[in-house]
Amino acid sequence: MTELPRFFPRLLALVLVLSLLALAPRAQAAGDDANLSLCKQVLARILCKKVNEFGYVGKVEDGVYILSVFYASKNSEYLCAVMTDGQVVVQDRTWHAMRRVIPYSADSEGRCLVAAFSNPECPVRAVIRACPTRTPKDAKEEVKETFWVRPIPQILEEEYKAMSAKSQQNATAPAAPTAP
Repeated sequence: MTELPRFFPRLLALVLVLSLLALAPRAQAAGDDANLSLCKQVLARILCKKVNEFGYVGKVEDGVYILSVFYASKNSEYLCAVMTDGQVVVQDRTWHAMRRVIPYSADSEGRCLVAAFSNPECPVRAVIRACPTRTPKDAKEEVKETFWVRPIPQILEEEYKAMSAKSQQNATAPAAPTAP
């Protein structure tokens, strides 16, 4: 019988690790946060649960996610597809009995996704609104855009408070010791 090369066990271990990584759920892409948030909120409304009870399992393809939640005394998985034609399709992977189609639209700015859906069994009736996560750069841009929208007296008052706070800091600082 021929002897296996010495590197064969290492090669086998590498193949095993790579195959396990390929089977692991792919991480959520940066552009998927609004779609995934919309899916979680729609499912929360359908099942009358809290949004934070849903776990992200994986992404099947663009706009199609697998979410899990403890429902009906066991863990259940749901497929949620955010379609480009303005529909969210939700299907239960565990029971295969539930399939819902909820319409959604983009808001006036085109940033957030909005769905008007209510469940008679659930007390929450507010409009579902899913927006992408804000970056610090977005917050700075918003401050720049809204700065001059405020009334001038309010701007002057804020500047005065900021200047007086600086002068109070300087006034309370200990005096420098004098040489004898």
